[in-house]
Amino acid sequence: MKKSFLLFSFVALAAVMLSSCNKTNKATKRLIKAGEWKVTECSIDGTNEEELPTWDISDCDPYEAVCIAKWENDEGGHAEFAWQFNKKGEEFTISHQAEEGEHEHNHADEEVAEQSYKFSGVYTVTESSKTKMRFTSTTAVGAPGQTAVIVIEKK
Repeated sequence: MKKSFLLFSFVALAAVMLSSCNKTNKATKRLIKAGEWKVTECSIDGTNEEELPTWDISDCDPYEAVCIAKWENDEGGHAEFAWQFNKKGEEFTISHQAEEGEHEHNHADEEVAEQSYKFSGVYTVTESSKTKMRFTSTTAVGAPGQTAVIVIEKK
């Protein structure tokens, strides 16, 4: 009886872990399959950024490498950020990856680097479909304690 209970417990734990990985993997695949996403909202406490970027997401395996994407503006500026889904696809993390002084001579790159840094943080996924995702955070680097919202739509 004890062996059966242990076997059942192990199988149940494995099923929960597999289910968790599958939901995170599904969210990740949804984002990377589309490639390019237009940011339709990038706001702090309801005030939207004047210039909205696009995200160019490269194919990656989040279990083998850090996933990197480009945060780009209409002026040709770009900055890299690392991204990752966690907690069964319900949490999304953005981490600006530029080194200090990397964009000192190009105004477009400076602007986009500042914006991607400002919106780096851990977000709750409040909407996730094949064509639209909405992320909300109160821990964005450039707005701690304020509500940061990023909405992306498939381009």
